[in-house]
Amino acid sequence: MSFPPPTQDVILRAARGFSNLFWSLPLLLLAQAVTLWGLLPPYITALLLPLCFLPLITGLHMTRPSHGPSPQGAWALLAVAMALSPFLSWWSQAPAHLYFAANVVAHSVVLLLLLLALDHHAARFAASMGENGLRREANAGFGMVLWLGVCTLSALVWLFYRSGILAAGLDATLMQLSLLPSEARYLFLLPYIMTAYVLWRTKETAFRRASSTPAA
Repeated sequence: MSFPPPTQDVILRAARGFSNLFWSLPLLLLAQAVTLWGLLPPYITALLLPLCFLPLITGLHMTRPSHGPSPQGAWALLAVAMALSPFLSWWSQAPAHLYFAANVVAHSVVLLLLLLALDHHAARFAASMGENGLRREANAGFGMVLWLGVCTLSALVWLFYRSGILAAGLDATLMQLSLLPSEARYLFLLPYIMTAYVLWRTKETAFRRASSTPAA
């Protein structure tokens, strides 16, 4: 797909937007850690978690393309993830509650899809600037996030099956999810780290490109 070359203003705006997207990921992870570790009361974290999506909203708005289709899929995933985020706070207080647990699982899947959408968004922006190297990196990041997400979830299901947790019933499985050791939870950081790298590379490339592009 061919794109008209973006102007300096468009590139600079997008660079700031990708910077917002980049910094939103550690903010989300911090809010999730505070929630799961119980460092703040649940009624505070239930409000804090949706607010942490605001930098993502700002960044996605600033990086919207001036030509071609908008990333509607990313917007839809962002809205769903934001709406489901308070369930993480409620589930941390009642891990055996089926309704809370189901929504937390849905939230995790939607977040993984959102990370994939951000990688794809970065690849489309790189293509619009003619940065084929960056586009390949972003596409590789997309593949890595997909692979890491599928492998992590598959490994978790396999371990639960081999240890007999799945056979013990739904309540036991939900309770065990809340008791995962820190080492297991760190695996869920890998897709965030990969996407953060892609966003960091994109915003750095955009800032460098903006400094070398003549003003319109």
